Amino acid sequence: MIFEHAQLTIRHDGHEEFHKTYPAIRENLLAATGCRSVDLHRSVDQPQVYLLRVGWNALTDHTEVFPETEQGRNVLALLGPHVESLDMIHFEGNPLQPAG
Repeated sequence: MIFEHAQLTIRHDGHEEFHKTYPAIRENLLAATGCRSVDLHRSVDQPQVYLLRVGWNALTDHTEVFPETEQGRNVLALLGPHVESLDMIHFEGNPLQPAG
């Protein structure tokens, strides 16, 4: 399992509409092949920034399969009007264990 961390900066006037759109974004992600979890977190010190954290079975489920699906196209269309910028990075699903 891997985790996608997408840092979304929402347009200054788009928060209310983004909040209304999020359930559809989440529904499309969860319907996608390989998607296991979806969480959204708002920054406490930068209120225009959100962390969209998505769990995928494998990196290829997100990077190769998802973009070609109806769900992938829907998510991009739903995010587009609200997002000023998006930065994405993927993490291993298993936390590192302390040595010793």
